[in-house]
Amino acid sequence: MTQLATLASVILFAVAGVIAVTIAAIHAGRVLTERRRARRVARPRQLLFAFVASGDPAELTELARMPAADWRAVAPSAFELLTKVRGEAHEALATLLARRGLVHQARRELHSISAVRRARSAAALGSLHDGASVPQLCRLLADTHPEVRVAAIQALGRIGDPAAARPLLSSLQPPQPAPSQLVAHALAQLGPRIAPMLLPALTGPPLVQTTVLDAMRLIGTFEGEGGLAGRVPAQVAEVLQDDRSQPVRLRAAKTLGRLGSGAAMAPLLASTQPAEPAPLRAAAAAALGELGAVDAVTPLAELLTCGDDHVAGAAATALSRLGPTGLAALNRAAATQATATGPARRGAEHANAVLDRIARSAAAREPAPAPKREALRS
Repeated sequence: MTQLATLASVILFAVAGVIAVTIAAIHAGRVLTERRRARRVARPRQLLFAFVASGDPAELTELARMPAADWRAVAPSAFELLTKVRGEAHEALATLLARRGLVHQARRELHSISAVRRARSAAALGSLHDGASVPQLCRLLADTHPEVRVAAIQALGRIGDPAAARPLLSSLQPPQPAPSQLVAHALAQLGPRIAPMLLPALTGPPLVQTTVLDAMRLIGTFEGEGGLAGRVPAQVAEVLQDDRSQPVRLRAAKTLGRLGSGAAMAPLLASTQPAEPAPLRAAAAAALGELGAVDAVTPLAELLTCGDDHVAGAAATALSRLGPTGLAALNRAAATQATATGPARRGAEHANAVLDRIARSAAAREPAPAPKREALRS
């Protein structure tokens, strides 16, 4: 019995030893493999970074002719850089990737049965700003997989071709409407040239209206687009005045403030009246401040005592953006805090809060005084 126990112990120790040696060998093999990979990647990666920095045609040729194994090691870095660089560096990288055949490969994979590959290819073509792939990407807006649709939306925005505007707007339709904020951002990336396609959509369903208004706000200015500089704010003002949807009117008020048109002042002032919902009144007050409408100082000062904290707070912030006249109105309201009661006191508190915030911001921008130099001891 003792001999059996001893034999079992010997066998157990032998097995444990074999396992330990095997694990050590596997670990050593992995370390050696990683070191070889690091050495193999080091030179191509250095060459890639040097090319991005210089755009040297000789480095482009070397990278384009690099062996497939070396290129596979450096390709992820090339794609990562593509999303981070701009201008000439981006163009140089796009040229390199085209020379390596990745543009044609990505276009082919837009038709892959794999949703992951379709989404990945759409993202790559967007990063490459490949205008030739816009029609195919527009078709992917109706893909059955949401991740593919999202990738197509983002890619179309990056490419910036105005031809994508109508397909992007159509992607908001049922039964599977695209995410509104993504579409708005993509439309904004197409720029002010798409205004003729956005304006008719202001009469569409609420989801389309709010998306278009968000896109207009992100674009910000339509100057230089023929007569659109006047037409855009005029139609947005009509939406603010006449639409039945409160979320749509709220977006319209915010957009008018961003568009910066003097014609926006009257509809915005009308939207601050007591009969309007408080969120709309607050948004209209904020838009008047963003608009820089100095003529609105008096009605904004009156809103300080309206009794609604959101509206009064928005009015106080708006006044702070209207130069010396607006600041003077804030100071007059703030000075009444000790004696005022009810809504007037709340308005004075809002005015003081904004003035304090301005003072703190100004103090933070002032350079710190130089430390006094101690007298040297003899």
